[in-house]
Amino acid sequence: MKTKNNKADAILWKDLKKGDVLALGKIYDTYIDDLFEFGMHYSQDKSYVMDCVHDLFLDLYKYRAKLIDTDNIKNYLFKSLKRKINRKYHSKTVNIPNAAVLNNRNSIPSIEENLILQEHNTEKIQKLKKALVLLTRRQKEGISLRFNENKPYEEIAETLNVSIQTSRTIIYRGIKILRQHLATISLFTGTLFFF
Repeated sequence: MKTKNNKADAILWKDLKKGDVLALGKIYDTYIDDLFEFGMHYSQDKSYVMDCVHDLFLDLYKYRAKLIDTDNIKNYLFKSLKRKINRKYHSKTVNIPNAAVLNNRNSIPSIEENLILQEHNTEKIQKLKKALVLLTRRQKEGISLRFNENKPYEEIAETLNVSIQTSRTIIYRGIKILRQHLATISLFTGTLFFF
């Protein structure tokens, strides 16, 4: 027998499949904290888990027409996140200095390897700065509070003088803009290094 929550989930899911952005936002607001906590059981890398969670929501909207029906959104999201974390974990590429360390634990990365890594990071920083220009002041502030200062949404809402739901939406939209821009310039290869 379906409970009231199952029916509500089924309706919300159908709205998402039809392209309703508000439905996606409601799912995000409802489950973001639970998903993050769940993901941390599979990886202790906080930024990696957040990256996987946000990838999951982007994929939900991008592939909404192909989603199977569900009346238990939480269960669906947890299973999808677990697969995403495991898949991305196994496919992560290793940087040159890390490869050198793996091959010989006593070896130290060469000057050339360090320079290549430094150039790569400098290039990423420059491109990220260009992408940040696309964000509103509130989006920049919200993202900084959430990921650089580890503030909970309640504190972010208070700082920005908005509701908790609005603070989540501000951050979600800012991340979406960054991901779209960084993917467009072929920079995004896994995680945004400052999250």
